[in-house]
Amino acid sequence: MARGQPSLKTRFLVGLLVPVSCIAVAVAVGGSLVISHVVEVTHDRLLKGSLLAIAERLAVEDGEVTVDLPRVALSMLETQSDDSVFYRVSADGQTVTGYSDLPLPRKAALEPEQPIFWDDSYGGNAVRIAAISRHVYGIAKPVLVTVAETEHAREQLWREMIRELAMAEIVLLAVIALLTWLAVERGLGPLAQLKRQIDRRGIRGSKDFQPLDLQMVPKEALAPAQAINELLDRVSLATQILRQFTADASHQMRTPLAALRTHLDLLKRRLTGSSEMTEMVMEVDAQVVRLDRMISQLLTLARADEDALVRSPSETISLVTKAKQILALRAQAAAARNIELQLEVEQDEMSIEANELLVDEVFGNVIDNAIRYGAAGGVVIARVSRDGETGVVDLEDDGPGIPPAERQKVFERFYRIARPDAPDGSGLGLSIVRVLLDRMGGSIELGEGKRLRGLRVTMRFRLA
Repeated sequence: MARGQPSLKTRFLVGLLVPVSCIAVAVAVGGSLVISHVVEVTHDRLLKGSLLAIAERLAVEDGEVTVDLPRVALSMLETQSDDSVFYRVSADGQTVTGYSDLPLPRKAALEPEQPIFWDDSYGGNAVRIAAISRHVYGIAKPVLVTVAETEHAREQLWREMIRELAMAEIVLLAVIALLTWLAVERGLGPLAQLKRQIDRRGIRGSKDFQPLDLQMVPKEALAPAQAINELLDRVSLATQILRQFTADASHQMRTPLAALRTHLDLLKRRLTGSSEMTEMVMEVDAQVVRLDRMISQLLTLARADEDALVRSPSETISLVTKAKQILALRAQAAAARNIELQLEVEQDEMSIEANELLVDEVFGNVIDNAIRYGAAGGVVIARVSRDGETGVVDLEDDGPGIPPAERQKVFERFYRIARPDAPDGSGLGLSIVRVLLDRMGGSIELGEGKRLRGLRVTMRFRLA
């Protein structure tokens, strides 16, 4: 997949997790408000109980208000947070007992027996205050009871509950994310299977045009999958047509050329001397040979492009033996240019699994080029060696070589280096070699000769 290419999995995950995350944030906000309310109501009930316990012990003796302060009234507010508790009982604006500077309600008058609560500060601390106005028999005006408590316990409980809520949300989000990912993986499973089917048809050396199995493909992806099947059908038909054309062309083109060469041979036998007619016949014969070779190369290239050669039965081939055979077959052509063929072997036992005709074509093209472009009266050296799990064949000549800037261009079809004294050629030899080696999983490189001044061709084969 190209970098930056959109992903269905990412889109599904984002489309599902973003709303869930928004809901989680909303739950967190709502939960914090609920927690704040629960903490406040819970502690206010304790504060109210302490307040009522004090108010229940109010009395009047000799016209004065007295309070028999019960210990339970304040002990019920004791917590592990060491909160401080303050109280005040006042009548007619005068403090009867408790902390005289404790803040009083901001309302001028309170409804009797109706506690009120508010937040305030006392002694530099935030406090929660509750107050109640109660009529006591024996005096005309109501008595005001006020109880205050610092908020350390409230804050601690709030933080603990918020922390528990956050942990619960994190765990819930993690579980949702995991389940979402599993659901998306399961949902996209048929697409992944479809991708594997398509990938198998793209493996090098494989030409599987069987239609894709659409049984498990979801209906949302059915249209492109059906389009791929239609494309496979068309490619299969085109490949069959190309194979048929290759077979027909191989026969139809070579038959008239064979007849033409036969008649030219007969004509050359009847010509005598060095007349102009003899030169013309020899030139025609040379061009017919060139045409025959070009047709053979074009057919080989066409068959290699559609893998007809690579799919042929393979066998175990010794690189050393094959090099000896090809050099022996090219001995006559080399002798015609007074070129010496040499073979150097660093390791005898090296075998590859390939079609023999294919290997013959690769070796033959490279050695033919070395003989044709090498210097007359020179040397061509073939060297067979091993590099790990790779068999290496080096071929050197003492011809003009190929400039570094041209070494990649010569692999292009019909490309030839412009030289005034260059022999005739089609510009297909190295193209065929590279295509066939690619199909076999091998490679070819061009470089400077190690011992000779010309070109060095290095071919690498995967060993069996």
